[in-house]
Amino acid sequence: MMATQTMSARVSARRPTASSGSLAAATGNVPSSLVTWYLGLIPHWMGASPGLRCRILLHTHQWIIDRVLAPEVALSAVALDLRPNGALTESLSALLPADAGLEWRHFIGLVVANLRHALLLPVARRNEAWLRWLFLIPYSIRTMPELEGDRAEPRRGAA
Repeated sequence: MMATQTMSARVSARRPTASSGSLAAATGNVPSSLVTWYLGLIPHWMGASPGLRCRILLHTHQWIIDRVLAPEVALSAVALDLRPNGALTESLSALLPADAGLEWRHFIGLVVANLRHALLLPVARRNEAWLRWLFLIPYSIRTMPELEGDRAEPRRGAA
């Protein structure tokens, strides 16, 4: 819930107009429509299973709020966080229990790599849809147990 509280606190009193284009990091404004969208998806964020996936997802969301939405954070600092052994990888890996398998480290690597790819988009094209995409990245990556479950289910019509 910390990510939700932080995002709500960053909402500016003025709502951006449709003509405002990209969300300039320097303004520090978070559109209220983004907050409404995020809050509407809380059951999905909180319902991500297993619980470890939920923690990784929420921690990634907190990183997005602290590092991408924060106007005082330089893009170069964000890029350093997203290196394969950067700050985000390290902080997400710290959430893993000692007996976590390699699939969780792979999952974290995919989250970080996808965020790194998303940040390659030119600043001029970073708008509310782009921000939503960032929040959806850790939610959209499937974990290995989910994939193994797909393989275990027989396909209809297969002989």
